[in-house]
Amino acid sequence: MKQMKMTTRKKDILYRLCKENDYVTISNVAQDLNVSSRTVLRELEEIGKWLEKEGVFLDKKTGVGIHLPCSLEKKEELLELIEHANSIKIFTPQERQTIIASELLQANEPIKFYYLTKILNVSEGTISHDLDKLEEWVDIYNLQLIRKPGLGVYIAGREKHKRRAIINLIYENVEEKQLLSFIQENITKSPEISGSIEIKTRNRLLNLIDKETIRTLEGLIYIAEEEMGYKLADSAYVGLIVHLALAIKRIKNNEIIIMDKEFLNELNQNPEFIIARKLALNLSDFFNIDIHEDEIGYITMHLMGSKNRGNVTKNETSTIGSFELVKLAREMIKIAEAETGSFIGNNEKLLTGLVNHLEPAIKRIKMKMDIRNPLLQEIKTRYPHLIKVSSKCAKVLEDYLGQKMPESEIAYIAMHLGAVIEKKEIMPQIRFRVAVACPSGIGTSKLLATRIEKEYDNMHVVGIISSFRLEESWLKQEEIDFIISTIPIEKSSIPVIKVNPLLLDEDKYHIHQSMKKISKTSIKPKEKRKANVSLKDKLIQMHNYSGAIIEVLDNLFLETYYVEDIEELIHIVSAMLVKEKVGQDKLTQDLLSREKKGGTLISGKGFSLLHCRTSSVEKLYFGAVRLIKPIYYLNSRGEEEAIDLVIVMIAPENSKQAYLEVISEVSKMIIDKPNFLVLLRGNAKEEAYLEISNCLNDFYRHKSN
Repeated sequence: MKQMKMTTRKKDILYRLCKENDYVTISNVAQDLNVSSRTVLRELEEIGKWLEKEGVFLDKKTGVGIHLPCSLEKKEELLELIEHANSIKIFTPQERQTIIASELLQANEPIKFYYLTKILNVSEGTISHDLDKLEEWVDIYNLQLIRKPGLGVYIAGREKHKRRAIINLIYENVEEKQLLSFIQENITKSPEISGSIEIKTRNRLLNLIDKETIRTLEGLIYIAEEEMGYKLADSAYVGLIVHLALAIKRIKNNEIIIMDKEFLNELNQNPEFIIARKLALNLSDFFNIDIHEDEIGYITMHLMGSKNRGNVTKNETSTIGSFELVKLAREMIKIAEAETGSFIGNNEKLLTGLVNHLEPAIKRIKMKMDIRNPLLQEIKTRYPHLIKVSSKCAKVLEDYLGQKMPESEIAYIAMHLGAVIEKKEIMPQIRFRVAVACPSGIGTSKLLATRIEKEYDNMHVVGIISSFRLEESWLKQEEIDFIISTIPIEKSSIPVIKVNPLLLDEDKYHIHQSMKKISKTSIKPKEKRKANVSLKDKLIQMHNYSGAIIEVLDNLFLETYYVEDIEELIHIVSAMLVKEKVGQDKLTQDLLSREKKGGTLISGKGFSLLHCRTSSVEKLYFGAVRLIKPIYYLNSRGEEEAIDLVIVMIAPENSKQAYLEVISEVSKMIIDKPNFLVLLRGNAKEEAYLEISNCLNDFYRHKSN
């Protein structure tokens, strides 16, 4: 391509420059590509010469950055040239070593040097140097890297050590949120994959687990969660999925794991072992494999060392008594108070959070399982003072267990302490008033609002709004401090925080950071509003709630249909809910319009929400449609995902706020009450009606107080 070797890295740099309208710094480009600034500067020399031959001169400004001063049309022309150029892959040493490790760990026989030089496009000398570095990493896992001239190179050691190395290799190179996305969306092809060496390396690692098994595993884990009586936290859920997917793949290759018999007998005494055995039996049936006791032991370890999503310890028969956990947590809080001078001893939320964290953490440490914290580096960098305090608090655990605490565990303690100490120091007088936004204002927003109010006692969700129809006057009138939205909002007079509808740990962390930032710049403590609601207004409001509840109960529907796609289903739903042809067409148009803005797929769960506000109906409608044959639906990454259930929520265009609150309350049941989803899938209309009645009865009583 005009005398320049178009490497993948050069392509990535050019892609970045073509998509920027303003100057971008060298360090930002380097950070995006996971290389050094010096590497980017070196590549820019050749890129600059190539651009000149294409009639574009790279604009460089010291202290500002680099920029392509050309028209949009010219940039599109450059992108076309880049797209069709044959690129040469150049891996960093770290990427090469990661790929070599993944190849060796899944190989059943020695790998030839020639094969490695071919896939990595480097010399045997470079491969030999990479193996020297890799030997140090392999040694950490009690494995041996063996090189035999003429035969090749391989990793020798016990199966349990190989599996631990594989799982850590994945976690070292793939962020937990990317793993969660991989699991939830069952990724097959992604538009991002073609461009980046880093992404190619990541995908090679994800191939270490069999993605075809993930959907089945999700269903089986759901059954196990029902048996346990609690939901696994995201990190524990990801960990169990990765463990099981890898185990199934290794068992199919006749790679058998062995556990110490005495330790296995200890595990056998725990209630989790019974659940693990049932899970193993289901796995055996689905995947046609034999799973012996040792494998069940490792599944038990994952269940015992898992966090739950609730606010209480998982069971009273725990091997670590709740009293003992509370005692440990109180000792840690006492040390934190002495170190920081902040009185936090009476904070029940902190105590509960620590107790719930300590139970699985202690079990994992006792069982020598890895503790991972995706925010470790960020916390160490931003909050060294909290890490220092938490290290002293961790001494309580070290004395209790007789072993040193890993950095990741210390960082978790810092997160719990920081959430309280930072809030007391920076936001003592503030109660944030927030609005929660989603495209229609009746979809996932209620689910998110509930999670937010449970998580933050200093946050009040004033209202649920549409992200496409922001009413600036309402935001001002209600003194909204910021918006939390499930999709990006570009134009807003107040700050917007974008989060995952499931409110992941990472989202909570970023919300906390945003609250700190906002509190310093724009929020003043607000005077308490005086409740001045007349009896008449109260009665009108309750009348609206009761009217909305009656509409939902009267118009509940559960149906089963065979459709080819979501558009056909929309036509069926429109005809079912509206008699007149004009009204049917209007509802179809409104639902299709809502879908174009982004369908609400509950990724990885096999169902989606079909909802809108429309002038074609005069009442609220809630129901579900079971699909005889699954259809494919676009997820947030633009990829197809199978669904077998569609939940429908329709509200009149000019619905009163009380009516929207009621239908949103029903939608909240989908997440809060797992059994409700089972009833909808099972077409159990009477039972579903009873569940909704009970839920709305509680809602009405709460509103009347």
